[in-house]
Amino acid sequence: MGELLRPEDEGVHDVGPESNWNESRYIDFFDTESGVGGWLRIGNRPNEGRAEMSVAINLPGEDGGPRTTAFYFERAVIEANTLTSGNQSWDVVEPFEETAVHYHGPLMLLDDPWVLTEPGVAFKTAPRATAHINLKVTSFGLGSVMGQDQDQHHLIFLPGQANYHYQHLCRCEGTVKVGDRVFQVNGMGGKDHSWGPRNWHAKIYLRWLIGMVDDNFGFLLTRAVGPTKKTRSGCVWQNGEFFIVDDFEMHNTYADAPNYELLGTEVTIRSGARVWHATGTPQDWVPLRHRQPGPDGKEATLRIVKSPTSWVIDGQAGAGMCEYHDLMVDGVPIALDD
Repeated sequence: MGELLRPEDEGVHDVGPESNWNESRYIDFFDTESGVGGWLRIGNRPNEGRAEMSVAINLPGEDGGPRTTAFYFERAVIEANTLTSGNQSWDVVEPFEETAVHYHGPLMLLDDPWVLTEPGVAFKTAPRATAHINLKVTSFGLGSVMGQDQDQHHLIFLPGQANYHYQHLCRCEGTVKVGDRVFQVNGMGGKDHSWGPRNWHAKIYLRWLIGMVDDNFGFLLTRAVGPTKKTRSGCVWQNGEFFIVDDFEMHNTYADAPNYELLGTEVTIRSGARVWHATGTPQDWVPLRHRQPGPDGKEATLRIVKSPTSWVIDGQAGAGMCEYHDLMVDGVPIALDD
């Protein structure tokens, strides 16, 4: 048995000495009834005096028109490691059971989110609207958490991603207002928290699948490949029982160039003698990137695409998110065959 999570681990931690020490917290959700999906993240880098603050909201089309992506990223200036970065704030109401997440600030309105592959152009040209997002995030106690025993950390994270990490399913309820459009949301997804030195390029590619039927049934799966380690694990939460995933099979379908976006995924999940089947269909794509020198000294680009996803899990309709990371080689994701 490794180090067990404590209630105070839902808060902030003492800052380590590493220049890239990071404390990251994240939620995502998709509400199939309203058609609204999204995610919010703050990644504090106190030794660098800044935070990575991100918000993405996927909106249904107006009057039957195409869907819209509202997005914003800021390298917010911070003086300490807190639960507020830029215009985003978190409040831990009850550890591992309830958190409040708020954002009050600008969002870019993107008819085509793939313009974010050149984010400088998008930030200069996209129209903006003021957003007010207030979410009550509920989850199901420490017994539902992947990482409740930090020995589980090594089943899903690669060396260099962070020293500590946990994740679990959640429900996000509240109000999303973007410009004049107001939505009451009741979505399902995942919540993630990590702290320690963060290297975005610790992986060559990563697949993070989140699917949830209701508060009693869902999964989180991670397939990660790095220079020194590979993982394929996760957890299933069903009727109050927590199952560590031994393995899962995954088949992905992608579109052609130029975007190679994920069109669908099928998974077969195993934990002991138990087997579950799920099929996911992404509804949107928000492509991000992270650039830094690679092992050869040349600039390397990691593409990160997040997709609110409709799921069918053992014949039951559900919702969640797919998040796929790939190093890009000559403009092509490195792992289209996985």
